[in-house]
Amino acid sequence: MIFYGTNGKHYATEPLPGTPCPACQAPDGLHVALVSRYAHVYWIPLFPYQKIALTQCAHCQSTWEEKQLAPDLAPAVRSVKTHHHAPAWTWAGLVLVAAFSLYGYLRSIRDTHTDEALLASPRAGDIYTVRADSSRRYSLLKVRQVGGNVVELVANEYETDESTPLNSLNEPARYSKEPFTLTFLDLQIMRRKGQITDVDRLAPAE
Repeated sequence: MIFYGTNGKHYATEPLPGTPCPACQAPDGLHVALVSRYAHVYWIPLFPYQKIALTQCAHCQSTWEEKQLAPDLAPAVRSVKTHHHAPAWTWAGLVLVAAFSLYGYLRSIRDTHTDEALLASPRAGDIYTVRADSSRRYSLLKVRQVGGNVVELVANEYETDESTPLNSLNEPARYSKEPFTLTFLDLQIMRRKGQITDVDRLAPAE
């Protein structure tokens, strides 16, 4: 269940000097209180969507919303409202979303560059995640040995709908006993076609 909703928080109060109270005519008693309305998810503020200005007299405690203000008082209140921005913390959720998105994007670029480098210099033990054409089924290819520009591989005999099947399929008994060969160019072509989706070089077992 996702908990989301809206909330409001008072964040600034400014006096209106030289402006008499419309109710009691007391001078210099009016103040404008600003409230920021914001959306939240799991009580984390996402973004502000409304700024509310409430005008109150410190002497008679009368209070007016913006729509209730007299025409001669409204411009001063709007000026106060315009010159105060919503608190920075009310944008915290969007900042977090943007930061995670940027992190994911940069990590994707890094992983892509790493995969390209590993594919260009294959080693025995490398494992390629492969996807069948027009299919969401995935399997693995394991490099047995490399000679010249030819790579000898064995295919995993199992498939899964997991896009990262390394943990579920990478067991010796699941691989075919019959190897086959591909050239470095063949591997690059498979990568460009999206048939090889990931390259892993596992640390040797101690």
